[in-house]
Amino acid sequence: MVTPLVFGGFTSVKAVDSYNSETVNYILKMNPNLSKKELIESVNNLVKQDNKTSNEILEEIKTELKKQEKLDKEDKSNRMSTMGKSSGPKIIGSSSKGNVYYTPASTFGLPHGHVGMYYKGNQIVESVPKKGVRAIASSKHKVEKNAVIQNVKVSSSKKNNSVNWGYSRVGKDGYSYNFATNRKSSHYGDKNCSKLLWSAFKLKAGIDMDKDKGMGVYPRDIRDSSYTKTIKTFR
Repeated sequence: MVTPLVFGGFTSVKAVDSYNSETVNYILKMNPNLSKKELIESVNNLVKQDNKTSNEILEEIKTELKKQEKLDKEDKSNRMSTMGKSSGPKIIGSSSKGNVYYTPASTFGLPHGHVGMYYKGNQIVESVPKKGVRAIASSKHKVEKNAVIQNVKVSSSKKNNSVNWGYSRVGKDGYSYNFATNRKSSHYGDKNCSKLLWSAFKLKAGIDMDKDKGMGVYPRDIRDSSYTKTIKTFR
């Protein structure tokens, strides 16, 4: 079904004269708690920013989500935890400042995964639902089977500057459920886990850790980036 795209009482002509409801519903299904209003508003902004139609943008988002679904099936881990909850079977423990981690995790049953970074050897910075950007002791943080700790392939000073920026957002930035277009949103303000890491290293290390450079940065994009190297895997 094709529906007119309307904002503030007028129809967006340039963008998308219309959008595919099935595509929108699929995107919302794969991004739990993301409202239709927020999705459409972000798409409308991207129409102006990227000079594309809404349908083109929506299809790009859908294609990227299909890739994520494929990765879900390829991942061997069967143990999933609610994102940000310390309910997994393994204590992540300490690591070097500037390292990052990925763990299989679910947001309302949909396995996007979860990422965070080491601000100190024994302290992690991450963004989680309801709390936003927070710091937590690594001795209290649990991860799932097949979780990994990774080194980021930049200088120590760039890693330190990146995680210092991440720490500076603790208590300031809330959580956003919008993974679909988070690459295009502001570095400041509400953000999810992968946006936090991506922004930190983009701003302070000058690297793009988004593997596929799509509309959204997902946790697996960070894990599979050419800038990350796995140094520990939890079995």
